[in-house]
Amino acid sequence: MGLHWLLAKTEGYHLTSPDAAVRRRTAEYLCHLALLCRDLGGDLMVFGSPDQRNLSPGVTLAQANDYAVEVLREAMPVLEDSQVTLALEPLAPTETNFLNTAAEAVAVIHRVESPNCRLHLDVKAMAAEPLSIADTIRLHAGQLAHFHANDPNRQGPGFGDVDFVPIFQALRQVHYDGWISVEVFDYAPGVERLVRESIDYMRDCLAKLGSAK
Repeated sequence: MGLHWLLAKTEGYHLTSPDAAVRRRTAEYLCHLALLCRDLGGDLMVFGSPDQRNLSPGVTLAQANDYAVEVLREAMPVLEDSQVTLALEPLAPTETNFLNTAAEAVAVIHRVESPNCRLHLDVKAMAAEPLSIADTIRLHAGQLAHFHANDPNRQGPGFGDVDFVPIFQALRQVHYDGWISVEVFDYAPGVERLVRESIDYMRDCLAKLGSAK
């Protein structure tokens, strides 16, 4: 698989910093992470890290996009050589003020211009998008590299109100063949129950689409 929360609990790294030295260090750090990911047998790094991409005071959204593109472009040669993909994760406005929609992330991806810079989609985050989750998947399928199954209540699939049948139907329609990872933040139901019931629920959803796999 790979790495996630790439900049969490770090100091001195930031994707949209107005400080050129910070951006350069961030690009170098992403390169080191790519080498680590490769050495561990992984091929994917998901860029969430909301605190380390938030706009700094005085930085406009346009400037933040430029800074992010600069950092990612600088890291891409190492990612490409390592055969590691970096997937940008849109997050809801309650978590960050930068890259809140799949469309915003894809705009950055297009500017980076590397096959190793792609998109990560998260059900909890997509619930805050203007389009339906299924439509968001279909619209941006060409860039999709990884997928998180969860619920806006911060628990697993099937523990909230989101219906995953149309979500899995959309993933099937776009021929997504990557991993679907369950991401949980609220462990109140217990880890074993979250794992067991999330898997059972997803299997039930697939069965409704005519597959028991």
